[in-house]
Amino acid sequence: LASGSDDQTIKLWDPASGACSATLEGHRAPLGLLKLAVLPDGRPASGGSRDGTIKLWDPASGACSAALEGHGDWVSALAVLPDGRLASGSVDRTIKLWDPASGACSATLEVHGSGVSALAVLPDGRLASGGSDDGTIKLWDPASGACSATREGHGDWVLALAMLPDGRLASGSEDGTIKLWDPASGACSATREGHGSGVRALAMLPRSEEHTSE
Repeated sequence: LASGSDDQTIKLWDPASGACSATLEGHRAPLGLLKLAVLPDGRPASGGSRDGTIKLWDPASGACSAALEGHGDWVSALAVLPDGRLASGSVDRTIKLWDPASGACSATLEVHGSGVSALAVLPDGRLASGGSDDGTIKLWDPASGACSATREGHGDWVLALAMLPDGRLASGSEDGTIKLWDPASGACSATREGHGSGVRALAMLPRSEEHTSE
């Protein structure tokens, strides 16, 4: 398990023993903006430095193996595409697609009017992004860089995205709700309410045999 903290470090943990196997240092991250993703080759990727860089780490040595430069502001979301490329969303209002092997940026998507705060990959390979203060979610074709759809319904920033096993997209918002979306039709199939403040993180738990309803 990799964890990123406001103390500007990343720690690698053995979930079985609870031991910290490495501490990775190098970011100068603002409060709450250190983001993590794991590349297909097992390297952690991290973003959040004030200089807009993304760092790739060797988990065995703890060394930074590469720094990807190109964003003009903090990197606030990361996701790995099915073709192995790394997608990064930034406060600079762009999404960049990177080749982790070469470090080259293969595409820049001009996106939300107020920055990008969440990314997720749909089963069909499209990239979902959230972040605009208009509460929208945008779906992107990574091959062409085109926005294929915009989903509307939240009343404030979309702060978190996650995929459900049935293919629906879950979104958490500053408006305190979670919405479930059908990526094919674009319809919101459910709204979950209960939090007293913004929803900033989502994760899918394994479904047990005892819990078969939503």
